[in-house]
Amino acid sequence: MSKLNNKGQTLVMFILVLPVILMAFVTTVELGMLMTKTYKTKQSIKQALKYAVDTNNIEGSSLLLQKNIDGTYDISNQNGTIEIVVKGSYKAIFGSILKKSKYEYEYRYIGYNDSGKIIIKEE
Repeated sequence: MSKLNNKGQTLVMFILVLPVILMAFVTTVELGMLMTKTYKTKQSIKQALKYAVDTNNIEGSSLLLQKNIDGTYDISNQNGTIEIVVKGSYKAIFGSILKKSKYEYEYRYIGYNDSGKIIIKEE
């Protein structure tokens, strides 16, 4: 019996599977970056809202948002309930590969003081 050489088969199989592996890697990196940016943006909104409710200083919270987020924002105060709406987009890292150049977002949070306790909710 002669021993067969499987190196050619292995190379062909690797070339066929490589695009799937690369797409999985690219998607994982893109989603990881998207989740990180989302977390940072939401934390910035919560900190600004907590500051606005605690100090009743909307201008100061506006400065915090201006420094920490890339999107546009709107802050309103109605009957002691402060609402912050942030809109924007994240630029995709692998946009040409995933056919998506940016991810749009809109976050809406409200905050108020309930008997000395600051309540923050995402709408």
